[in-house]
Parts: sequence; C-alpha cells; structure tokens
Amino acid sequence: MIANAVSRRTFLKGAAAGSSVFLASGLPVFAQSATKLVFMEPFDLALEYAQEMNAIVGGHFGKEGLDVSITNVRGTAVGIQQVIATQANTTRIGLLDLLKAAGSQEAKIVSVATSLQGGIFNLVSRKDAPINSPADLKGKVVGVASLGGGQENVLNLMLSSAGIKPEEVERQAIGSNAGNVEILKQGRVDAFIASTETALILQMNNEPVEIWSTSKFAPLPGGVIMMTDEFAQANRETVVRFLRAMRASALEIIDTDPAVILDRIVGEFDITTNEDRQFRLNAIKAYNDLTLAQGRENVMRNVPSVFEAVAKLVNDAGIVTVPDAAALYDNSFADEAFK
Repeated sequence: MIANAVSRRTFLKGAAAGSSVFLASGLPVFAQSATKLVFMEPFDLALEYAQEMNAIVGGHFGKEGLDVSITNVRGTAVGIQQVIATQANTTRIGLLDLLKAAGSQEAKIVSVATSLQGGIFNLVSRKDAPINSPADLKGKVVGVASLGGGQENVLNLMLSSAGIKPEEVERQAIGSNAGNVEILKQGRVDAFIASTETALILQMNNEPVEIWSTSKFAPLPGGVIMMTDEFAQANRETVVRFLRAMRASALEIIDTDPAVILDRIVGEFDITTNEDRQFRLNAIKAYNDLTLAQGRENVMRNVPSVFEAVAKLVNDAGIVTVPDAAALYDNSFADEAFK
C-alpha cells in the first residue's frame, strides 16, 4: 500500500533540491481517491517529522488502508496555500502559524490533531549572565532567526506574558544554528531563541549556557496537523483512519528503542538534520518529550485549554486577533479514531 511509482528517497531529494520548480509545475496528483493522501511538510525533512515518516515505513498508514506520500516545500505559508489549493491534503505547522493564517483565508482551516504538544523553541543565555524569565529580558538584546518570523513572535508572546512592551527589548536577526552561541559569548546578544535541535547540540557540546523552553511562558504547541474543514468533513472516514495511524506511530516511537525507529526511517527517507547518530537518537527522544508534554492521554489530540490560552496570549500581544479559539480545531475525528 505504501509504494509509489518513484522511490520516496529520489522523490524527496528532488523536492528538497528544487521546491520552486516543483511547485511551479504542480504537485503530482496522488490524491485521486479517498485512500491516497499527500502530506506536505513545510521544510526539509528532519526528525521533527518522525511520526509521519514512521507511519509510512512502520506500516501504520498501510494498516489503515491508506497510501500517504510525503512532500516538502519551503515555508509554512507555502504549505498552507498548497493545502487550501487542494494540491496537498494536510500539512504540519505550528499553532501560531495556524492562528495567523486562519483569519486571512477564505477557506476555513482547522487543526485535526496536535502532533507536538510542547513548543519547539528555547531561550539560550550565558551561565554567567543567565536570563531566567521574560522579565529579565527588559532592556536586553535577543537574537532571533529573522525579524518578523516565528521566533520573534514567540519572543513577543513571552514578553506580553510578563507585561513587557516589545520595544523594550532589542532584537537582532542572527539566523538559526548552533554557531549563534559564539555571538552570545561575544556579548553581541544577551540571549537568543534556538530550535529544539540547536538546543540539543549546545547541550551535547557542554556549552556554558542556560537553556529553557519558551513553552514555560508561551505554551505554543510545536506542531498541529492542518486540513481544510471542507476536505476533513467530506472525507471523515479517511481522516479518522489517518489520525489513528498517526497516533499509533507516535506511541510506537515513544515506546520503542529510538535506534530501531531511526534505522527504519533513514532506510527510506533522506534526513537533512545533523548526521551524528547519537544526536539523531537524542533528537527522537527530545521530540518524544514534546509529544508527551500534555500527557500520554493527549498524544495527537488538540487540547482545548491550550488553544484558549494561546488565543488569549496572541490577542493580548496584538499579533493577531482570534475571536473564537474553538473554531480553529476539530476534535471529533480524534474522538472517533482513538475510542
């Protein structure tokens, strides 16, 4: 059930290497039946997406009678638009991306599941000059991947939670990689926002830094599974089977030796993340922690209280207006799939 006309390894190499051409010429039309789905990842394949990759190579989609193909593009905005344009059936994005996109789209988009309950960003500061909370950031300089991007939005949410105005904290665009620790050591920034994998590299290298998850103050889920409401409602049975497979895959990754999962995935997919094997094993464990951030009972579920809390944060911070957080998710598919 999971084989395609071209190998996934060859297909994904092409997609990752030339996304603009790939999109300009149109996606391959895989979704010709209710059992064929295109899962659009918004970035190059990393272990952040282990759940869906394992659902393919571990046979979970096949067990549900589904043929799921993974493709990728460059950026969440493109992934969202491809789903809306019906060139893909689903994409995985951050909850903040969903909130920002929902109000600007004619098509109703919803989260049918939350894949990573914890946030994927961390704040890094020097051990000899630690930043212990958003209140400590007032008057400081913070490094972010890009101005106006997701990391800066998370920074603004944390500041809002502490009653600090955005203009009271200077930002510098420094990209997103482990090399940012040198900028920190030089004193050019007082702290910087780091991805899960960057934070992991810093820890493995025993860098003299303090690291804590931004979820402590801005509890943004790091991954939600987005579809258009129209597609989800018209293909209810397929979505239920899809979520059942995704949850089974997530639980298998949690309960299985990460080496088994890693070898299975890299045997079929080209992973762009750091090639060090121990790093990859630790990354799987780190993402498992994010999957379990709301407890095992909420693996792959949308947690209403989290959506409400995040909506309040973004409204208070003035990032986007969310009139009704409950309109942004639909738990009916998970309720049916996981009973």
